[in-house]
Amino acid sequence: RVAPEGRRDRFGFFGHINRFKGSMVALGASARLTKQGVAQDLALHGGTAWQPDEFLADFKTAIEAAPGARHHGLYNAQDLPAKIATVDWVIMPSIWWENAPLVALEAFRHGRPVICGNVGGMAESVRDGVDGLHFPVGDPAGLAAVMQRAVEEPGLWQQLVQGIAPVRSIAKAAEEHLALYR
Repeated sequence: RVAPEGRRDRFGFFGHINRFKGSMVALGASARLTKQGVAQDLALHGGTAWQPDEFLADFKTAIEAAPGARHHGLYNAQDLPAKIATVDWVIMPSIWWENAPLVALEAFRHGRPVICGNVGGMAESVRDGVDGLHFPVGDPAGLAAVMQRAVEEPGLWQQLVQGIAPVRSIAKAAEEHLALYR
């Protein structure tokens, strides 16, 4: 689905809802964009199990401050393809250095560019300007600026989608792994 004016303005967060995965950064960016008059939709997919009451209260307040954001709750692996199909961009706002971000691989597998922090495994897995975009980790204003660029720059989404390399299958990864031992 492309918006009538051609904008790609749907963002998706996939993963556990907690401080470390950056849900608060994403909500801060969405709220900032709304205040700036930038139309966008942020779908947060993930559970909140085992989170402290203080975080859950902060999360509720942040959702209320971001009219373009919705929390869709827990999902399972079988639901992921359909959920990713509803977004244009997958965002990974983790504030820690992800070492092997599976969300990025899932996004690429489903033809979606990734917007992520500029550190660790995220920055190594997502090539800035090739198959995704980087922002300063932990910075809602920086994420908002990149999201605004994603929405407003003509042709950017298609350019990044074309830059997505095929994701190795589990069988191919196992074959390569075994070859190292041989």
